[in-house]
Amino acid sequence: MPLAILAAAAALVLPATALAHVTIAPSYVEANATSTITFETPNERAPHATVSLTIQAPPGVAFSRVAPPAGWTLRLTTTSARWTGGRIVGRRTVGFPVRVLARTPAGDHVFRAVQSYDDGQQVHWPATLSVLPATGASASSQDHGRLIAAAVAGLLVLAGSILVVKRLRRPSLQER
Repeated sequence: MPLAILAAAAALVLPATALAHVTIAPSYVEANATSTITFETPNERAPHATVSLTIQAPPGVAFSRVAPPAGWTLRLTTTSARWTGGRIVGRRTVGFPVRVLARTPAGDHVFRAVQSYDDGQQVHWPATLSVLPATGASASSQDHGRLIAAAVAGLLVLAGSILVVKRLRRPSLQER
């Protein structure tokens, strides 16, 4: 039976991995903090070579420059990045780094990637980045009044529930 569970898990995981063509490493960043991420891009159309990669950032995510991989040129705006001039041949993978600042709510945000090949074909991929809640100085301030009100309301509901259960409880045979 454990072998069947492992096979089912592999069947669910492996296709998802095989379909993840342009991926982001690391796959998460902290909100409101500048981080460097890398778009890992394999060439999946040998004998054709990948000759450019274009990335569109989701709303609330801004790019800033880092050095491109050797042989590549980076054209950058705050919402798009385009690497050209190099070639990914065979089954090689190249990492395209960029700095990001995610001023978004925590959650998954999808970048749109366009991988272009030397034969003119383009392939479009989604690449997901998880934004984690901010911590430290970049975290939003907490409203302690709301926190206390919610805690008091929770305690009142709990106390009321206990009183209702005690009133509705039938006396045991020994108490009669």
